[in-house]
Amino acid sequence: MAEKRIKLKEKKKKEIQGDIVVKKFPLRLTTEERKLVNSLRMEAARLWNDILDLHWWLYDVYKVWSTASQKKKWVNAHTHHLHAQTIQAIIELHEETCERTRELRAKGEKKWRYPWKYKRFFSVKYKKSAIKLDGNILVFSNGRSQSKLALPKPKHICFETIKSAEIVWHKNEYWMHLAVEEQKQERIKGKDKAGCDLGLIHAATLSNGKNHLIITGKELRSLTRYRNKRLREFSKRIDRKKKGFNARYKLILRKRRFLEKMERKIDYQEHCISRMVEDWCVENHIHTLYIGTPDGVQKNTKKKKKSRKEIRQQLSNWSFGRLTDKIKYKLKLRGIKVEVVEESYTSGTCPSCGEFRKQEYRNFQCTCGAKGHRDVVGAVNILDKSINSEITKDRLLPEWKDTKYRRVNLVPIARSKKYKLAVA
Repeated sequence: MAEKRIKLKEKKKKEIQGDIVVKKFPLRLTTEERKLVNSLRMEAARLWNDILDLHWWLYDVYKVWSTASQKKKWVNAHTHHLHAQTIQAIIELHEETCERTRELRAKGEKKWRYPWKYKRFFSVKYKKSAIKLDGNILVFSNGRSQSKLALPKPKHICFETIKSAEIVWHKNEYWMHLAVEEQKQERIKGKDKAGCDLGLIHAATLSNGKNHLIITGKELRSLTRYRNKRLREFSKRIDRKKKGFNARYKLILRKRRFLEKMERKIDYQEHCISRMVEDWCVENHIHTLYIGTPDGVQKNTKKKKKSRKEIRQQLSNWSFGRLTDKIKYKLKLRGIKVEVVEESYTSGTCPSCGEFRKQEYRNFQCTCGAKGHRDVVGAVNILDKSINSEITKDRLLPEWKDTKYRRVNLVPIARSKKYKLAVA
């Protein structure tokens, strides 16, 4: 059975000639449509819970792991009020999750658990056969016992390119995720390697040993600071209102709308930064990019003497994980490998003498007389540490003339229209 599933997946991959990209956009639903979507999500959750019961019952009683074919025999459109393809999509999701967990546990990662948690609501998934086009309206079929859901088709998306859809609840709002097939991007056949140092003031610093790029993160940081200030104002005003009053409820709604707006702005900034990283890697023919992960930097901030609250707030707002995921996503489409590596002592170790000295400012200074930019030195050391498994010495420091400093391009000129559509 496992071999058949692998062959089917390989056939599907061969049929797809382009890249599958997920387009996200918010839904403006009427009261009736919202009730319909709520009922669908609850029914999808009931289906997920029944799959869990069947899966664990077979294991507890017979010590047998259930397969997708067994689940489809027990669960179908007669037992649950959903479209048959929606039911199959949820079953396949459970099967893929189990297979991925089984592989990780076989490698020794015992912390991973098989799906076990019951859901009250679950995302509704639609395959291509459950989606039809009526003029400029996308019609989603929900089975015989449920009414259809009609939503306007986004103007920038061609119906023939849609492969699947999913309704997701995010930040007090329903979103539609469309999996769309786009023209395959040109794969980069480079041989060079580069290091990437993430930071708060400089969002990303790239270096391949010869050319260096610093992308500022001041715009991103200003958005988070503005969000924190407004949240403080909202919290004070909400605390003054009595619970149960309409004025308090209105303030809470305003706060939620503000957070949603700021999250979209921050997400857009991160997309622009990751796009600039992609452009630099393509321009320099990078084959592998090593990204230093600052895991653990948010711990033990109470021991720092200067600006304790300010440092803790900045580090807690630092979304380096989301930025790393966006860089991985974009570089994978260009055939560039991304590896996340440990970056300890990279910003303070001198490439010339190999000694470590804690740096307090942007400019790197060493007792041996070597000088340079701290973040560029960190990126170079990340590259050296990834290749040689340690930071070596007797290397020249990066020169200022080889370093470029760039602000975030909110709308790249070469692909402004395409990029606006991708972010929408």
